[in-house]
Amino acid sequence: MEAVKTTKKGAPGGAKRAPLSRLALLLAAAAALSSCAILRAGGNIQAVFLGEEDPAIAEASFPTLIKASELLLSGSPGDPSATLTTASLYVMYASAFVSGPADLLRDEEYEAKAEAAARAGALYRRAFRLLGPRLEARSPGILAALGYESAGAGTAAAPGASAPDAAERLAEAAKAGLARFKKADVGLLYWSAASLLGSFSLDPMSFAASRGLAPAMALLARANELEPGWNAGSIEELYVSVYASLPDYMGGGMAKAEDAFRLAEGYSKGGSASLYVTYATSIAVTKDDYPGFVAALKKALAVDPDDRPESRLPIVLARRRAEVLLTQANRYFLLPEGVEQP
Repeated sequence: MEAVKTTKKGAPGGAKRAPLSRLALLLAAAAALSSCAILRAGGNIQAVFLGEEDPAIAEASFPTLIKASELLLSGSPGDPSATLTTASLYVMYASAFVSGPADLLRDEEYEAKAEAAARAGALYRRAFRLLGPRLEARSPGILAALGYESAGAGTAAAPGASAPDAAERLAEAAKAGLARFKKADVGLLYWSAASLLGSFSLDPMSFAASRGLAPAMALLARANELEPGWNAGSIEELYVSVYASLPDYMGGGMAKAEDAFRLAEGYSKGGSASLYVTYATSIAVTKDDYPGFVAALKKALAVDPDDRPESRLPIVLARRRAEVLLTQANRYFLLPEGVEQP
């Protein structure tokens, strides 16, 4: 069936790139952090939760796990492993159980949506407050070099230096700073990027949130350079929604999103239900491709959680999201008469 352009407010219409003023709507439609995908990236202490088959149990227990992790961190302030674990829990809880479910609320439930966005944003910021110092510990001056903080003495331009000279100096500092991160830092890079992107996706028109976009992209690129296919394609899966949500001039674009999808599908061997949900909400919706939307969600439903018990929870959550999205297709597409939703 030929895709029909939508006239719904805030929904994508056709394959043209949306103007920047609509980024917030695009990011919401795309569920930019791909809540189940972020959850799939967890590990270590979170493993028992990722294998949980009942999302209600996991959701109810997650705050307790967060507080226990905070308690351990308070006993070893600055411990890299404890810091990364606690921060990743903030991001996972925010994306899977706060902003993720809110994306599926009806438009008229704007107060609940706003409340969830505020809660999720606070959790993403808490995560980066922990991770920012770890990035600096591994590569002093990296945040200033990436433009997240004001440049210090190490990256500031010399008196009388021209703007191009200053920009070149900053670019060289960023390149050198990113090079200090090694393969063992991929988790730190991923979760730092995810926390910054989470904040941006909730409020892309905010200066405070938007200043994290370029640093997040740089950190994610370095992680991907160090270990392509990390965690069965989690980095590429995150790229799918990010690229689809950003215009070309901001480093995004549909071609990049589709390439990232193909890579992620290969790395996950077709076992990531969240990847197909991400394709449906990020690529198919933006391209106004209703058949592709339905096909991707049906692929998500075909992923059996029993085949991957170590990832049962993210698969169950992604399947539930797919089921709901199939009933809400008319939020994103103007369907011709006679076409029934699955």
